[in-house]
Amino acid sequence: MSTAYGISEQPARLPLACITIASALGIAVFFTLYSLVPVSRADTPQVASAFAGVMMAFVMVVQPATPGLVRRLGLRTVMMTSLLVMSAGVVAVGMAEQIGWLLVGGAVAGIGTGVVVVAGAQGVGILRPGPRLSRALGTYGLVTMLSSAIGAPVGVHLGLTVSLPGLAVAAAVACLVGAVASFGIPNGTGRSAPASPTGNGGGDAAGPPSGQARALVPTLALLLCAVLLLSYGLSGVPVLSRDLVNPALIVLAVQLGNAAGRGLGGIIEPRLSTGRTVLVALVLLTIGTLASAVADRSATAWAAALVLGVAIGMVQTVALHAAMRRAGPGRASVLWNLTIDAGLWSGGVLTGLALAHGLGTVGSLAILVASAAAGLALMRQARVTHD
Repeated sequence: MSTAYGISEQPARLPLACITIASALGIAVFFTLYSLVPVSRADTPQVASAFAGVMMAFVMVVQPATPGLVRRLGLRTVMMTSLLVMSAGVVAVGMAEQIGWLLVGGAVAGIGTGVVVVAGAQGVGILRPGPRLSRALGTYGLVTMLSSAIGAPVGVHLGLTVSLPGLAVAAAVACLVGAVASFGIPNGTGRSAPASPTGNGGGDAAGPPSGQARALVPTLALLLCAVLLLSYGLSGVPVLSRDLVNPALIVLAVQLGNAAGRGLGGIIEPRLSTGRTVLVALVLLTIGTLASAVADRSATAWAAALVLGVAIGMVQTVALHAAMRRAGPGRASVLWNLTIDAGLWSGGVLTGLALAHGLGTVGSLAILVASAAAGLALMRQARVTHD
């Protein structure tokens, strides 16, 4: 039996592995650039700020158009092309001697990244529909998060110890490897027939957009709160606990926990139901946030950061799966990625302001309360819809 996307509903392990590898390489390269440019240009912070702003702007602006590209061109073509675009942007960044070329490279790399992150998650929904989707999304999240948690620090180290041009070549090769991996996706996957008069082409969920938006409010609200706490874990907790433990170890704990949580969420949701998985995530979120606030030993601070990361990762996987059930792979991937981008951007700003005014712990507790409210709303919705 085939789906509307023209692929078999039977397990597609090779295509899933290929799209996961391709996405993981692209995401690792993106986070390398995101961290490396500010570090390598510490003497000109305004340039680093402009680079990050331009790159993130282009990451976000192309995301809404990505599902349409997949429907028109197919998943393989979109993934391959976007990774080739990324490789060109990376080379431009690494070779740039003037700010203009640096920003152009950042824009090009951002365009490629924005397409990769949406098409990658959308592709998992296309390749593995049905009851196995949750676990597939968890595995995808685990691998892609591990790639950024491990690959980005390695990339930054190489960029600082070898050379920026040398790193650019290595990163471009990584993107090219990802593009080659994309050939493992069957040709035509994701390409749909012309939209029907109702406008439901391409396999995304039918129904009025306003109705879909209302149904997704609890899911996206919980996701946004979790990502705000992720920003706090990556930039606030390292500052507040710097007298107890090396800030880099806190960041590593949050990232590793986040990767593990992405995989764990995909494993336990089919067994426990959406509502119960959200409850587990909320309990872990509470433990991680409160323990981070009261930690008085290095081991406690590190463990709290790890638990916080696990909880956030679980929320991310459950939110993506819930959104795909209600809005289809394409729309869900766009909304999920835009919510994460918005949370990381606003979370960075809010965390900085809170730390500047001595309100880091208070702010995290306020977000925790908001997370609980959104989580309870999602649990109630899941109970009504029997998810």
